Amino acid sequence: MTRSFTSSNCRFSHRFSTFIATTRDSSPYPAQISIVGGGLAGLSTAYHFLTKIDDRNASVTIYDKCPVGEGGASAVAGGLLHPLSPRGNKLSHWGLEGLFATRKLVDEAAKFAPHCVLREKLYRVALTDENVQALQHVATNVLPEHCRWMEKKELDKLLDTSDSLGGVELYNGCRVIHVPSYLRGLLAACQLRGRVEWKIIDDYMELVNHRHDENVQNDGSRIWIFACGAGIIQEGFFDEDARAKLPLQIVRGQSVELTITDESVPREAALCGKYVTPLLDHNRMLVGATQEFQEEAVSPRDLQEELKRKSYKLAPALWDKADIHRITCGYKVQSQRNNLGRVPIIGRLGKDWIFTGLSSRGLLYHAIYGEKLVDMIFASQGTQKDSEECPIAKQYPHLKWWK
Repeated sequence: MTRSFTSSNCRFSHRFSTFIATTRDSSPYPAQISIVGGGLAGLSTAYHFLTKIDDRNASVTIYDKCPVGEGGASAVAGGLLHPLSPRGNKLSHWGLEGLFATRKLVDEAAKFAPHCVLREKLYRVALTDENVQALQHVATNVLPEHCRWMEKKELDKLLDTSDSLGGVELYNGCRVIHVPSYLRGLLAACQLRGRVEWKIIDDYMELVNHRHDENVQNDGSRIWIFACGAGIIQEGFFDEDARAKLPLQIVRGQSVELTITDESVPREAALCGKYVTPLLDHNRMLVGATQEFQEEAVSPRDLQEELKRKSYKLAPALWDKADIHRITCGYKVQSQRNNLGRVPIIGRLGKDWIFTGLSSRGLLYHAIYGEKLVDMIFASQGTQKDSEECPIAKQYPHLKWWK
């Protein structure tokens, strides 16, 4: 069963339907795309498609199991936007490029969801001498325009802790984002640029059958993009051999939402391994997240103990003066580590296109990789060649690392 929610210039539907749209004969670009997954990857792709295409008939259909911002890993993300590697000792691959691209999308989304930006800065804390050396190097030599070194006394006072050895303040585009609000704002920004239909689908197998029937009837003229994270592996969109070749791994992540009981508790975002970050509710903070590879989830008691042990030095007052509100859980797709670190997968898989593997870098990477995916799709239209042969992939050869 499918339920649809559309912008004002789209029709409503309670069953599968296809927009009737034609492109100008001079345009080789697709006027219709279907995106499976309405999280960070899917909405970034929709936004860039509608922004780049010059066709008033262009339309996007987004399929998801939940309303926007209410399901998947994106809906429970920590929301920390910065360009540093997970260890904080260097820039991530495309770190600044990703930061600038995401900042642009956040600014667009904030026009419709002004509260999606919770903070304009965050803090990377040094808890070891190795952390100190790395962060001082970053602040002085790598990223001086986006971060500054803070001595222990200043940072301890800000975070109400006594365990730091100093740290860096990340700013100038580094932000704390309430991701569900951001996704709703980004969908509204998409709707401003073209026809968008959001279809809630209860059974992905219905979508698999629909896609097959549509491709038979229309010779595959509609572009399908799979940006559904763990669903690419878990659902039956691709055959087993194709899925097995993808260098991906599903990781469960659990976090704890805390309700603050004392107004004196700091509401700043801080990270060092684990993170603490504010939420939309002034009295709520999120602490996360686990990295679980086993089939059985960590129990609530063990989860609380693990997160408290690994984040207590970041926010002792929070743990001492807050109550557990709820546990959140999401499944993210982690790509295989290569010489660039863990970077997303974009490109053609069979007749369709995929965007997956954002892992814990979703906010940093979703905008720039979504844009490159759209460029790649446009550049590959009219040819059956593999996406790695298109001009975009040749310009950025690292995009085909997973091939």
